[in-house]
Amino acid sequence: QKYYVKLVIHCLLPSKKEATTMTKVMTLFLFAAVLLQSCYHTQAFLLPQTTTTTTTTRIQSTPEPLGEEGCWTAYLDDVNTGLVYYFNTETGESAWTPPTDTFPSISLSKDQQVIATNLQKNYRDKKNAKQQPQKEKSTTTEPKKDDSDSSSVMGAFFGKKKEEVVEEAKEEKVAATATKEDDSSLFGNLFASSSPTKEEKTVEEPKKQVVDQQEDDSSLFGNLFARKEQSASAVVAEPKEEVERKSKKEDTGFKMADIFKSKKETTSATEGAAAAATTMQVDMSAYVLPHPAKVRWGGEDAVFCKGRTFGVFDGVSGAEKLDGIPLYSVTLAQEMKQMIDASDVLTSKELTQQLTIAAEYADRSATGASTAVVASLSEKGELQILNVGDSTCMVLRGDKVVSKTKEIVHYFDCPYQLSEDSPDRPKDGTKLKFQCQSGDIIIMGSDGVFDNLDDEFLLSEVSKFSTQRAAVLARKVVEASRRVSLNDQADTPYAKLAKRNGDPDYEDGVGGKVDDVSCIIVKCT
Repeated sequence: QKYYVKLVIHCLLPSKKEATTMTKVMTLFLFAAVLLQSCYHTQAFLLPQTTTTTTTTRIQSTPEPLGEEGCWTAYLDDVNTGLVYYFNTETGESAWTPPTDTFPSISLSKDQQVIATNLQKNYRDKKNAKQQPQKEKSTTTEPKKDDSDSSSVMGAFFGKKKEEVVEEAKEEKVAATATKEDDSSLFGNLFASSSPTKEEKTVEEPKKQVVDQQEDDSSLFGNLFARKEQSASAVVAEPKEEVERKSKKEDTGFKMADIFKSKKETTSATEGAAAAATTMQVDMSAYVLPHPAKVRWGGEDAVFCKGRTFGVFDGVSGAEKLDGIPLYSVTLAQEMKQMIDASDVLTSKELTQQLTIAAEYADRSATGASTAVVASLSEKGELQILNVGDSTCMVLRGDKVVSKTKEIVHYFDCPYQLSEDSPDRPKDGTKLKFQCQSGDIIIMGSDGVFDNLDDEFLLSEVSKFSTQRAAVLARKVVEASRRVSLNDQADTPYAKLAKRNGDPDYEDGVGGKVDDVSCIIVKCT
């Protein structure tokens, strides 16, 4: 390159000894043009280069539908779980179970069956590997949740929701009370428009109004004529003589109010005694025993009991967890207990709403995953339960199991669970409503109880201590579960199920399953 440059310069500035003919000049210019072209192709000149980058985005192809009914379509998750899921094309809702009983049955091709089997096997292998005590993280801790969390941004946000719910409940109660009071008199609504409001009466004469209201309500014709007299007196004042005449007549006449007043007091006392007799009292207690390898940090099960509402949250041991962050199960229990008042009795719909709020908070502030079963028992004995996963709630009456929730799992050892990465939500859980009676015993527990103890064993164990308090019963059930879990020859529900699903650790169909154990006992009287 230097040679060609010198040649060009030499051509432009020739020496005296060299001829500078036009031919030579044209030849040199030709060499210069060739040089420039060569330098351009070889990028010899260090000129700024402009690079154009083309980005190609690969759009994933639409999965092949396996079945359709209405707006619901079934697909195979051939990326993560190997399970069939159902998608609503109108609402965007997804579910792991068929949305209707009439949904067409799903059949997989051979290739799809291979993919599904491999993905499910990979999940089980990863879970079993994480469950080995040698590979458990020794630094896993479960710090106690500081009370200052309630003052955080998320705590304030959800706390506000709680206050709104409580306020709405109080307003409904006040409205119901006001309606009851207005309807208590026979002719209470007949002349309501001509009488002052309750608030105006209370402000003017707070003490006297209570007495007047009782007398008016107790008289059969009190509201019919007394309210008319109030309206008339507000317009025209009666003469003094007329007032004295009426007063004298009332003093000497027959008082209907006294008769109806005494009858009303007797009826109220009878109704109060009947209500007290029908109100169901509860004796409630919980007991938790962590896995032997997790005693140092308390295990992954969590419970809460408040008023007439209670719940069990079983942390999923196979879920990935981060050190130094509260567990998902513990966060759910704390949030549910914080949101619920001791006087609250929740329906299954309200239990779903409260659990959804708690799960949304746990998604942002906790680690791991958890199943959940929550319940609320009314004063009339109506038990309402919401279950997400493989924990259980059952009702014992005498020597029989009269009601029991149903476990929901995606496949063996993979229950429905709540976490940031899980598609399962509280609305996907199963709901149960049951009318309890005096003498019934409610047992709620994690799979640490029901994987090791069958219904017959629980009935026998509870009958031995049925006269004891709920705290004693809960401890006895948990201790029996741990005792059976350590027996490799015990006949357990889990061992039978594991054998049917080809688990090599339970080829003979016997043996307990060591796990965190949590139990809540509620005695109804």
